[in-house]
Amino acid sequence: MRWDHGGQFTLRAGMGIGYRFVVRYNDGGGPDPCDDGNNKFCTDASPLMLDTALGFGVTRGLELEGRFRLGVLEDFDGSRPMQVGIGLRTMGDGASRLKFIFAAAMFLDFTQDRRRAGGDFDFVVRSEQGLQYDVNRWVGLYGVFGENFGLLRNFSCIIDATVGVQFRAPP
Repeated sequence: MRWDHGGQFTLRAGMGIGYRFVVRYNDGGGPDPCDDGNNKFCTDASPLMLDTALGFGVTRGLELEGRFRLGVLEDFDGSRPMQVGIGLRTMGDGASRLKFIFAAAMFLDFTQDRRRAGGDFDFVVRSEQGLQYDVNRWVGLYGVFGENFGLLRNFSCIIDATVGVQFRAPP
């Protein structure tokens, strides 16, 4: 049986949670963890995220993806994170059921930033490392650690863990 993803369309969905580190460029006021004493640096848990991707296996071990990330829970300021982007996901030659995953993605973050300093969107880069186990030719289970870096509204870093399932077709 073939275990690679070449020529297959993919649909992934996972849930992730993490911890963030933020260095603010400006103080926009409003309630957030940075406002205690006009701090420019703060840390906090990030909201639970639904992470989805629609992709295609362009080779045996490389997938090109359209990505969408949405906050399942509201953030501390009442906003709900929303990101749209593109990415690449590689798994070597894909010959075995158990695969080491490395992925890179770029996102536009459209999270409403009503109470903090910043514009209407942010630019975020993300990398992921993890494992995927293909249950069969059509379904895989995965777990990844991700690093996200926001650049425009403020400098932010979110380290997270995501687990999920990937569906693939045709066989």
